[in-house]
Amino acid sequence: MIERFKNIFQGLERARGVTYVDKKSADGQKIKGRSFVQREPVTDELWSNHLQGIEPSLGIIPITDENKCQWGCIDVDSYAGFDHLKLINKIKLLKLPLIVFRSKSGGAHIFLFTAVPVEAKLVRDKLLSISAVLGYGGSEIFPKQIELKSKDDTGNFLNLPYFNGDDTTRYAFKEDGTAASLEEFYKIYNNVKQLDVGLIKVERPESEFSDGPPCLESITQSEIKDGRDRIVYQYIQYAKRKWPENWQGKINAFNYKYFNKHPEGPLDDRIIQGKIKFNDGKDLGFKCNEDPMCNHCDKKLCRTRQFGVGGDSVFPVLSDLQKVMLDEPYYWVNVDGDRVKLDSIDYIMEQRLFRRTVAKQTNKKPLRITIKEFEKYTDLLLQGVEEVAAPIGSSKIDQLKNHLEDYCIQRSIGSVVKKDILNGAVYTEDDKHVFIFHRFFHGHLVKKKWKEDYQVTQQMLKEHCGCAEARIYISKKRPSVMMVEAYEKDKPEDKFDKKKLKEEAPF
Repeated sequence: MIERFKNIFQGLERARGVTYVDKKSADGQKIKGRSFVQREPVTDELWSNHLQGIEPSLGIIPITDENKCQWGCIDVDSYAGFDHLKLINKIKLLKLPLIVFRSKSGGAHIFLFTAVPVEAKLVRDKLLSISAVLGYGGSEIFPKQIELKSKDDTGNFLNLPYFNGDDTTRYAFKEDGTAASLEEFYKIYNNVKQLDVGLIKVERPESEFSDGPPCLESITQSEIKDGRDRIVYQYIQYAKRKWPENWQGKINAFNYKYFNKHPEGPLDDRIIQGKIKFNDGKDLGFKCNEDPMCNHCDKKLCRTRQFGVGGDSVFPVLSDLQKVMLDEPYYWVNVDGDRVKLDSIDYIMEQRLFRRTVAKQTNKKPLRITIKEFEKYTDLLLQGVEEVAAPIGSSKIDQLKNHLEDYCIQRSIGSVVKKDILNGAVYTEDDKHVFIFHRFFHGHLVKKKWKEDYQVTQQMLKEHCGCAEARIYISKKRPSVMMVEAYEKDKPEDKFDKKKLKEEAPF
């Protein structure tokens, strides 16, 4: 049952996405949902559970360790009355090999499938162009990365369709806008999967702005209902490049031509003259990240246009902040699709540090913007931060547990008697290891370059490592000791000969 579904949607195999949706408890209180990346193999059981509707639903990261993928997706946010059929008809009109799905929230997931794994960059670049021509240039694109930087990097996941099989709200649409069963989806998939993504043609409309920003080209194809000021600003930057000597005379004509059917009509002549005066003699550049331009932005294409952004420095698109849950977290963020590692929260809070680390890792220096603008971007990132489980053994608690096990096994070798505890040995009695904490701290942890202080470490042992404090009699002394469940020294399944190591002296 799962093989066909798994073969279509497979991706990274060493991690998966987990989403717990908002629910209400027995007393009616809302329990906030949570979304995070879990580092564990994606097993057949997880695929099966997804199709059976066993929560949590399966989130798959499309990019593999080889930086390839065999599906990509444009994630269109939901809003009241979203018209899926209108979107399907536009895709048909443009002859694009895509399948529209209803997303969990009621929006749309627009999928592109390939018959074989291809470079993630090819899929992402193609979907960026497609999203712009569809009018969803500001939407999330999967894969969100063009490469994974290391085995610690997991990338971002997308919740898959057909949770609970045919009894689902996350289904593919047929051409007439009705829901497709899982079997019907498989047939649609076979008809649209691509052998060569590069051959997909993204046909743009004929326009007087074919030599300028694609956003102006797309926005002016239909009635403009919002954003007159911002659109005029964008047009002024285009006009100044195309007609540097007499651009001022072009602005009012644009205003009357394209805002004539606006609910409030064209902008007042006084406002237009004010904008002309403000922009005269200034080199301000395009505002690509503002609405509605961002919804139609094709930055790659714009750079090739004679009067597009060209070599202008434009602040990059920042998205998909991930927080790796170490004791001192580090972060991953996508900067125009490039994967950038931020060593601490400081690199998000301070623009100087952010620009420096982006330039160092991508060889591209982001434009310097105002503090207020930078904080707007980082606030949005932090609002949508996605947690990623730390690599196994990387947390301080995991490290302390490993040090404790090593110490207890090494120092209990041979015929240790109770009095040897005083000299740093570990005595075992009633399936408990018994040791003196300060001997463990100064004689083992400090040598291993452990950085936590004495009292904090002592508390960590009690709270996280199963250690308990006690006082025992040794001859006439009654020292304070710690006890922990005895570790298994030699497991029965270990059939190979272990290399003998020099025992550490207990003194």
